[in-house]
Amino acid sequence: MNMSTVLIISLSAGVILVVGGGLLMYMAQLVKNAYELKVQINSEVDERLTKMTEDLDKKSRWIKRDLIEEIEKIKIAMETSNAQKFAELTEPFNKRLEAMEEMLRKDRADWMKLLQEDREVIAKVDAKIGAIRREFKQATEGANPSLDAAMASLAAAKAAGGEVPPQDPTAAAADQAPPPPVPPPPAVNNTMSGFLPDLGRKA
Repeated sequence: MNMSTVLIISLSAGVILVVGGGLLMYMAQLVKNAYELKVQINSEVDERLTKMTEDLDKKSRWIKRDLIEEIEKIKIAMETSNAQKFAELTEPFNKRLEAMEEMLRKDRADWMKLLQEDREVIAKVDAKIGAIRREFKQATEGANPSLDAAMASLAAAKAAGGEVPPQDPTAAAADQAPPPPVPPPPAVNNTMSGFLPDLGRKA
């Protein structure tokens, strides 16, 4: 093997080594760039995800707040509508109830007035009955007082065993005369219209 062949082989080996080393360095640089690009992409993705999460949280809070406000508005509107409907439904019943209460008050006032009038009539009837009883008692007790006195003296004489004392002929004649007729008691009407004339007329 001559010198030129060795030189050519050496040059070829050197070129191969230089090209191979360059390729290796280029590949290492590519790998390094790819890794840095991957790290950068990951950081950007994480940053964007974090930002998107924050935006979503804000939007969800806004949506929740809007929903709560809308729900409150709907609730207030429903309560107002229900109150109006309930008032409309109960208004006729309230009017009827007020009319019935007014009628009951009037009826009670009328009944109280009639009861007071009946009490006054009963008081007058009781007074009339008391007066009639007193008159009847006086008429029965004071029918013939002279006859009662003569009978009492005669009974006393018989009880003492003595003779009957002489009496004045005029007095004897007066005693033997029939007693004056007792005036009949006033007719008592036992009917309801007699005892309660005013009530009878009202009935």
